[in-house]
Amino acid sequence: MKPGICGFLPIPDLLKAKSVLCIQPHSDDMEIGAGATIAHMTGLGSSVKCLTVTDGSAGTCNLSANIEQLKATRRSETERSAEILGVKELLWFDYADGGNLPYESIRAEITRTIRRLRPSAVLVCDPWLPYEAHSDHNRTGLAAAEASLLAGMPKFCPADSEEGIMPHKVDMVAFYYTAYPNTFVDVTVTWKLKLEAIDCHASQFSGKKGEKLKQYLTARAREQAAGRGCDLVEALKVLSVGHLHIFEEAWQC
Repeated sequence: MKPGICGFLPIPDLLKAKSVLCIQPHSDDMEIGAGATIAHMTGLGSSVKCLTVTDGSAGTCNLSANIEQLKATRRSETERSAEILGVKELLWFDYADGGNLPYESIRAEITRTIRRLRPSAVLVCDPWLPYEAHSDHNRTGLAAAEASLLAGMPKFCPADSEEGIMPHKVDMVAFYYTAYPNTFVDVTVTWKLKLEAIDCHASQFSGKKGEKLKQYLTARAREQAAGRGCDLVEALKVLSVGHLHIFEEAWQC
């Protein structure tokens, strides 16, 4: 953590989170963004559950692909990958991939999921990644961040309380795919599991495409590990929910 004003709010320790809700826009995002960290945390005894927002139906360059078959394939790939990483439960919203995600709807559904599962940490893609053009990522990340901020307030989405789903305060949000990391997890031991999990997504990353992705991720993890006393890291932006509202220095913390 940087000195100065950032010291007013300490950065939470992600590895101390006992229950984690990982939220991904598409099947494969958790593996690419934080697969080795997830494997590391489940190895430490953390309970990790994963919510996938879209159905993966746009994830192909094959014009003649059968959409229903593709959706089933991508779900099956995620199930195999989750087993490798130690993820305990998979949840699905099944919104159209590459469609016009309804922000208020997914925010409300994520809020309800947080209140029902009661995680101490939410792991999601960083919606403030510069040059990120995919609206599924932007809307999922922002909806998850806002839901994490407000899930503890009973008058936000009050229908949940009326149905017996009580407010829940999230301790921290960890963003993968981030340009402003403040947490570097030593994943030297679990890196192989990350790559095996990515390999499960053969519909997306077969052949040369998959090998190039893994080479890039490994090179970046090795570069970010330089000077940190380990071989490979995953870089995340971890913030308390207090950082997510009118804290102008949050990007520096």
